[in-house]
Amino acid sequence: MKHLERYVERIVSSQTTQEAFDHFCDAMRQHGYDRIAYSLVNDHPSLGLSSQHGLATSYPEDWMKHYAARKFSLIDPVTRQVLTSRTPFFWSDVTAKLDRLLPPRQMMDQAADAGLGDGIGISLRGDGPELVGVGIARSSLPTSERNKPQDYNLLGGAYLLSTCLHETYRDLYIKSARTALSARQHDILSWGAEGKTDEEISKILYISTRTVRFHWTNIFKKLEANGRIYAITKALRQHIITPASIRTTPCQD
Repeated sequence: MKHLERYVERIVSSQTTQEAFDHFCDAMRQHGYDRIAYSLVNDHPSLGLSSQHGLATSYPEDWMKHYAARKFSLIDPVTRQVLTSRTPFFWSDVTAKLDRLLPPRQMMDQAADAGLGDGIGISLRGDGPELVGVGIARSSLPTSERNKPQDYNLLGGAYLLSTCLHETYRDLYIKSARTALSARQHDILSWGAEGKTDEEISKILYISTRTVRFHWTNIFKKLEANGRIYAITKALRQHIITPASIRTTPCQD
């Protein structure tokens, strides 16, 4: 893959998740692949996120809606390969084995009609059972490439860049969640993780119980949590707080 080091540097030096994704898309576009989907194949407790096809994506919007409505994730042969293989692969290696009359092949034919006719699949392992899939697609295989052998140099480069995207995206996502909380909200979450009641927290931080509850309300909104226990659990899983990191000197409002 041309300019691999340049693309790696751009991705890992990104300041936002969108910037990292855009740099990855630009790198693959230079090699003819203009449709990307970065997906959480299963739940990611470390990020506080459930499985999601196309967490970041440039796939056609109509196809994404159609895919979700038809629950294609249950029969998607690319997803199945991601689940069972730790090595990158060309979609054609999978589709060549499919019976044209069966739903998985029919689904891939519909994908081709939507502009996703040829692609690469990447499987990336995270914490424990967490699994990420990266779909790198193009509308079709160019005529000039149809009789050429598969470009495994490109496949290796795509895998390396996908790994860089995943690690950078993950780190930036967690960082954004951390910085979304104020110092006061961080303190309240940390003391809550230690099992302190609102009354105890108010005495520790020298603020009213009403103010503590006001901060909890904003914490729930920022972490998209529907209660105290869920907010604390989510913050711990995302490494936003750790009980051992509680300050000994309260901050000022």
